[in-house]
Amino acid sequence: QVLKPLPPLGQLFPYLAVTAQGLPPSMARLMAASSTASTASKPREDGQKRTIAPIGWFQWCTGAPSVREFFEVDAWNDMSRTEKLGFVKNEVALGITICFAQIPESVAFAFMAHIKPPVAIHAAWVVGLICSLFGGRTGMVNGAEGAFAAIISTMIPEPTTPGGNGEHIELLFPSVMVCGGFMLLIWLSGSYRFITLVPGSVMLGFCNGLAIVIGWSQLHPFKEGQGDDKKWVSGQKLWWMLLEMILAMLIMEFLPKLPFKAAKILPSSLFAIISSIVIEFVLVRNVGGRTDVIGDVQKFELSYPYPFFLHSDYDMSLITSQETGKILLQGGLLAVAGIVQGLLTTEVVYDFVKTPTNQVAVCLSCGVANIVSGFLGGMGGDAMIGLSTINCLNGGRGRLGPTVTALGIAIMMFGGYPLLNFIPVASLAGVMIVVVLHTFKWFSVPMVIAAALPESWQPALRLPQKVDRFDMIIVATVTVMVVLLNLVYAVGAGLAIAALRYAWDSSDLIIKESPGETANTKVYHVYGKLFFGTSMRFHTYFDYLGDPDIVHIHLDSAPADYSATTTISKVENLYKKEGKTCQIFFSTPSYLKSPSEADIADPSPSPDEACDKKGNMAI
Repeated sequence: QVLKPLPPLGQLFPYLAVTAQGLPPSMARLMAASSTASTASKPREDGQKRTIAPIGWFQWCTGAPSVREFFEVDAWNDMSRTEKLGFVKNEVALGITICFAQIPESVAFAFMAHIKPPVAIHAAWVVGLICSLFGGRTGMVNGAEGAFAAIISTMIPEPTTPGGNGEHIELLFPSVMVCGGFMLLIWLSGSYRFITLVPGSVMLGFCNGLAIVIGWSQLHPFKEGQGDDKKWVSGQKLWWMLLEMILAMLIMEFLPKLPFKAAKILPSSLFAIISSIVIEFVLVRNVGGRTDVIGDVQKFELSYPYPFFLHSDYDMSLITSQETGKILLQGGLLAVAGIVQGLLTTEVVYDFVKTPTNQVAVCLSCGVANIVSGFLGGMGGDAMIGLSTINCLNGGRGRLGPTVTALGIAIMMFGGYPLLNFIPVASLAGVMIVVVLHTFKWFSVPMVIAAALPESWQPALRLPQKVDRFDMIIVATVTVMVVLLNLVYAVGAGLAIAALRYAWDSSDLIIKESPGETANTKVYHVYGKLFFGTSMRFHTYFDYLGDPDIVHIHLDSAPADYSATTTISKVENLYKKEGKTCQIFFSTPSYLKSPSEADIADPSPSPDEACDKKGNMAI
């Protein structure tokens, strides 16, 4: 028997199709030339030759047809002189203010990751500059971020010297470079599209767990000593630190809410830091007290980014072939965390600016930025949800603002670094605790509690009554795993649980029997999805001995996978052994049956032959 050839891959899998209008995703780029040649050779219905617009190298790499479209040159030219001046003024002002807000956050993330602050701050401006100029999401701020810091803290032990680098920091830099390489593989393969599979329950657990990890790391300023001698700060020093921390928290949270224009001149985080510096050196030290500042923990000095293997502080002999597996694992964890965090941030920014996101350029720029950052001795980074939200809320829409932010951080590192040594570490903890309070999804707490209690208790305790217990189990599981393990393992476990739950809920089939149009015909109507979760017992629903000679099976939806195709073949063969004819119909025409894969003897009919009078597809 002659089997009909399979259709092109682009028809089987739409995400592999190459079109002239849309973005050429993933592997379609690798198939563009052959697909164009084969398709162009086929005549159209009107007799004309089919043509597909060629894809240039720039669009292949960035997803934008031209440099003008990538940098939105036409939109800039359409603006009036007044609009241009207003745009530049607003972007530059936002860039400068966010610069002063990002520096203390980067320092706090450095302490959280058990590395020196310059490692994080250099990463902040390197990653921020590359992603701002060449990324696919305007208005988004990038740099050293909490998700990276949380994972790095599991790689590097707490340093013996406060503010120093933990042991084996030498492995961090090749890990960050490997992270960038994995991001480029994600860019090339188009795997970034799988971000749409992350359910809301997983994201709730992700945010809650990340908030707990960041919050827990803010306790380090309240400890003193080294190694086994480390103990909690006490006495007068503790009270002064609490004062500075609480003051920073109050300013950070409530200053933007004051109805005065003067309250919005500086970002609240910067004003909180300045206020803490004033209190430390004007009040605390004049009355005989003292708290630690960054200069006491780890003094900032002039430092330039250069290849990490040339740095005298790092022992390159620790990077051996035996550490290859560890470096690859760390790089993979950072890559997944960075891509997930970055793509989720693009959705947040889109809600503000309402302009399309170029996910191809987002992944490409982030991959290149982390390779460069790791090479220059930085901790790498990705998108920052908090600062991106602040930027968009204040009117940030373009690349200029985040670019100014990155350049401002670089200038501070090369010239203004002495000012950073006077920042009290307690004020940094206060700023980060406010970030934690806004990162944690507090509305999920009563939902998780309600899911754990009997339904009869919920009204009396005023708890939400319409709560999906399984979703809350996912939220709690992901939150705990983020705290105990790391973000990537937690998200992976959440996805696995959610997928199993969906497969379980979809594993019910309803089968109804009805007589056919003739006496020797019987019809089965199958409602539900036929896939691996239902295919194992599908063949048990039919009466092979008692059914008439002709059996019609109508499927509500097309078979979803190989298991479904195989079980259909099994049903056909069982009827054939009894000398009976089985015809299978399904409503959706998207399914292609491969006889060779499913071991079905009969060849697949053409689409015209497969349609019955009612428009159903028949196997």
